[in-house]
Amino acid sequence: MRMSGHLLPSANARDWSDALVGNDHVELAVTLRLWNEENAYQTMRQRHQAWTVAELHAAHGVPVDVRTKIVEWLVHRGLVVTGESPLVIWLEGTFEAVSQTFGLAFEYRQEGKVRQFRPSREPTVPDWAVPWITGVVGLQNVARLTPHLRQPQRTEELANGGQGFFPQDIRQAYQFPPQWDGSGETLGLLEFSNGYNQNDVMAFWESVHIVPPALAFVSVDGTANDGGVNPQDLEATLDVEWAGALAPGAQLVVYEANSGTSDCGFGLSVLRALDYAVHDMTYRPTVLSISYGDAESRFPAAEMHAWDAVMTEAGLLGVTICVASGDEGAYGLNGPGWPICHVDAPANCSHAVAVGGTHLLLAPTGDIALETGWTDTNNNGASGGGISQMFAIPPYQSALDLPVKPYDKLGRGVPDVAANADPDTGYAVYFQGAATVVGGTSAASPLWAALFTRLNQARAHQQLGPVGYVNPILYNLGLTSAFRDITVGNNNYGWVVGYECGPGWDAVTGWGSPHGAVLVEQFVSLQT
Repeated sequence: MRMSGHLLPSANARDWSDALVGNDHVELAVTLRLWNEENAYQTMRQRHQAWTVAELHAAHGVPVDVRTKIVEWLVHRGLVVTGESPLVIWLEGTFEAVSQTFGLAFEYRQEGKVRQFRPSREPTVPDWAVPWITGVVGLQNVARLTPHLRQPQRTEELANGGQGFFPQDIRQAYQFPPQWDGSGETLGLLEFSNGYNQNDVMAFWESVHIVPPALAFVSVDGTANDGGVNPQDLEATLDVEWAGALAPGAQLVVYEANSGTSDCGFGLSVLRALDYAVHDMTYRPTVLSISYGDAESRFPAAEMHAWDAVMTEAGLLGVTICVASGDEGAYGLNGPGWPICHVDAPANCSHAVAVGGTHLLLAPTGDIALETGWTDTNNNGASGGGISQMFAIPPYQSALDLPVKPYDKLGRGVPDVAANADPDTGYAVYFQGAATVVGGTSAASPLWAALFTRLNQARAHQQLGPVGYVNPILYNLGLTSAFRDITVGNNNYGWVVGYECGPGWDAVTGWGSPHGAVLVEQFVSLQT
């Protein structure tokens, strides 16, 4: 049976050929189904603890005999199994073997130093495997993710005499509960070909009087930490410095993967990093943060649904995943001749906490004087948000009056929550031996991840498990004092009229920014 969702949308035939370019080798993954997830969530809530991997997949995973049959079929067709996890079978092989296994053909082109490939038709799987296989990831390496990070163009509103916000400013503004610092928890940061310099990180923590948290580096595919020598390494540096500053008691782990190669698509790298982190039995993270993304229409639907499947599993295992919603407002993609509205992936995934951006000013007391939705008239960014065209409306958003643009369909609304992201009210960072200022939802995502890490510590103190899949609870709390409702602003950007902030949930800031202490108290009192 032929499966859908594996072709790149709006593919341009120019420069593509069926003649093989480069080495005849590709890495890929077959993704498997998780059954009756709502029943699994009910069980998790009833017993107040997350599932273990063994329990979850014994009750809701693919039966062992079926999985064995799938593996035998793949190996018989000439593919090599390089690894397995509960929802993923990792493979490699020649393009010819992949084509014959899945009944498809590839097209190729050279783009700079990278050999790009994509399928020209959808893959097929045997009829008996259709109920169990959800898709094939890695059939293209065209789509890319980019860091959601910006630097200021105006400095008059930067805090601390132009140095940007320090961690103590943000902790006070968003009312992080001081009795919790993340101790006993692990916060994971997913990075893609972005490294950091240990000296930079330590210098930042020392400058803001943070006792350095434990920091580990894990390469999930052999990609090294380049030591923060490249300009794009500012992304990983921001993530590490601020996650550590806002959850200093936690164990930090950087999970590094490549950003796409001639043999491996970036969609596969995202899946590999997610899957590895969720099943890491060494560090056992309870919160993950992803500060990368691109317009959802740049990715095959099957890849995004594979990411969301692992996020679903993560929630059941007690892992919360925060994702930056993007820095280009409702824009972010040039379609065939016109700019169009979009949301970013992987923030569009229904089981991610999509984190949008605000513009934040503080009073001399350190309290919030003004917070609006992040937009910028000089095109230096805006909060990513809108309505997904790839994911249906999730149950937790069913009661919302979701906005929709002409010619679009209703779908998952983005973001869920927000925090300061405007680079013109940005964050202090130490990078390549010097102080600088950055913003973007890249900063807002690890901020929320650090808050969830503190929240899990507070729950553990009451003998409660990590919260895991938080979205339904966030939406139940949406109109409470757990959030600061952002009612002014929009996410217009790049000649695209976006969405307006307003009372309650909106497609610029979600439910708003956190009242951290209230949010933690609410999650602890739920007893689920």
